[in-house]
Amino acid sequence: MTARTCGSGSFFAVDRRTWARICDSLEMNEAVAYLVLACGTGRDNLTTSWSSQALHKYTGIAWERGKAAIERLRHAGFIKFAESHTQQRPRYELVPHKGAIGENEADNSIWLPNSIVTGTPSGEIPPVHQLRSTGDAWTLRLLVDLYHAQNLRDDGGISPQILRENYAKKRINERSIYLIWGFKSAGQTLSWKGPFAAHQKRTKKAEGHPVWDSVRLLNKMGLLTFVPHLYENSSAQAEPIHALGIGAKGEEPIETQIGEAADAAARAMCQEWAIEQAEDDGFEYFCPVSQSKPDAQLIGIARLLYRPRTQRTAAWYAHLQASGNQAIPYYEELARGKTLCDDVIANRA
Repeated sequence: MTARTCGSGSFFAVDRRTWARICDSLEMNEAVAYLVLACGTGRDNLTTSWSSQALHKYTGIAWERGKAAIERLRHAGFIKFAESHTQQRPRYELVPHKGAIGENEADNSIWLPNSIVTGTPSGEIPPVHQLRSTGDAWTLRLLVDLYHAQNLRDDGGISPQILRENYAKKRINERSIYLIWGFKSAGQTLSWKGPFAAHQKRTKKAEGHPVWDSVRLLNKMGLLTFVPHLYENSSAQAEPIHALGIGAKGEEPIETQIGEAADAAARAMCQEWAIEQAEDDGFEYFCPVSQSKPDAQLIGIARLLYRPRTQRTAAWYAHLQASGNQAIPYYEELARGKTLCDDVIANRA
């Protein structure tokens, strides 16, 4: 059983409209089976030699229940027998979604890393297997849909207009041309669009909307994390300046290093009592920002742990390294008491 690879990483695609129909009309085992079959497709993202054997290997579904799930997918019209199919060597084809005339099919592709189905060489239980074990089909659906919303190159993760961690801020000090800001978490917000649109119909509970249970479960399982990013301002049109890591799981090491350098610079530019007072008020993260950006804001960008190693992912990673190589020396110079021009750190864009 070998999945298609591209470059240094492996990934596959599912159509988000087909995925939505499967989640709306079938159950957990069928949704899991579809992901496994899709993971085993070749370069056409349609033909697969994977069947109940792969389903059992990667997700723990028993042979007979796996066969039954695949049959239900076939009877529902989501897959069909390939021309080379035999009882001894099952072969299937995913049935393409029939979109409207002029519809851009590429816009409906969800690119997923093989590792969410197969796991990684480190040997952890694959995410799809973990989520199947919980019985929470809504959370599995959300995980897959979030991959369609993630844009590492432009947002460093999922757009903050869809899902974000908010931060309250407090002005701690003013030093030369800089304002030193303190930040603390102020909860998470989401928008009922994109990956969350289908969840709006879920029955509300006394303690809140169940979609937050799904977000918290993905976070608890380590599949979704929130990485703070410093933004130019608090408007919806603001661009990110750079990540400001806090050591959370899912951060890249260089993001944590930027956060540590910014924190050290902020502490060096403030009297100790000012930092201590801010910490007593719950502020945990500190950063000096030029007064030319008086409304700078910290936003936690949601990011999925497993990433398809596409060209877009490579572009994000290259930019992240370049951003860190600018930001870390910048904050180290501020910590030594130097005053630097405002354009030393370029925006991500």
